[in-house]
Amino acid sequence: MGAPDLADPDHQPLPDLIDTFERAAIEAGREILAARAAGAKVFIKSDSTPVTQADRAAEAIILARLTEQFPDVPVVAEEMAEDGKCPSCTQASYFLVDALDGTGDFIAGRNEFTVNVALIRDLKPVAGVVYAPALGRIWSGSGSKACVGEVTADGEVHDRREIRTRALPKTPVALVSLSHREPETQAWLDKLPAHETTHIGSSLKFCLVAEGKADVYPRLVCLHQWDIAAGDAVLRAAGGITLGLDGKPLEYGVDNSDFDCGRFVCWGQDPTGRANG
Repeated sequence: MGAPDLADPDHQPLPDLIDTFERAAIEAGREILAARAAGAKVFIKSDSTPVTQADRAAEAIILARLTEQFPDVPVVAEEMAEDGKCPSCTQASYFLVDALDGTGDFIAGRNEFTVNVALIRDLKPVAGVVYAPALGRIWSGSGSKACVGEVTADGEVHDRREIRTRALPKTPVALVSLSHREPETQAWLDKLPAHETTHIGSSLKFCLVAEGKADVYPRLVCLHQWDIAAGDAVLRAAGGITLGLDGKPLEYGVDNSDFDCGRFVCWGQDPTGRANG
């Protein structure tokens, strides 16, 4: 059997797609941990953000895996974009990759960094995997099924279980970035009724909302689509939703050659009462 036609809007993500994502992410995570143990060198990119050889080596691993399995599907990845090598993705389907989200946390010696791989189809993140190599946990989502599992030292996933978002409690838990303090985001939180606040890094924020351990994650600054696509896919599969400030579900790849994404708020349950997805 050949590789599935991911550009077909009627084609639902298959388990072997998630399996490819997981294997690529786990292999990339192994490379990241090895680089950290050896002492990763830090460089500054043109946008003044840090990058290490771990970012680039991990991305190369994921690109090789995706190209091997799905040679006809375009890939957009963070370091590719920095090098000016991203395709112009006007197609219905493409992969979004952030091989090391939370580089600042990685450099600081914290464990809250992730490997992220997602499939965008018809402007939506329909399948994604988020792997936290230092924590040994992996999240996946496609269709209406989201899971979390533990990753063994030899790279096998076990104790996998399905996850769902929770109903909004009386005192919701809001998540904010561990390493970024943004006045716009804080201003939004100040208007939220009584709530608790937890700081955590990288795309793990999406995963905690997906697991029902938190309820809302606002980000009122512009990020890139590869920063959020995989986590958003997991969240949506778990029953959550990511809304732009216009109150509509966030869309990907809309007339945007820089692959920026607008300001957004993630919810475990859609506050408007609409069906999530």
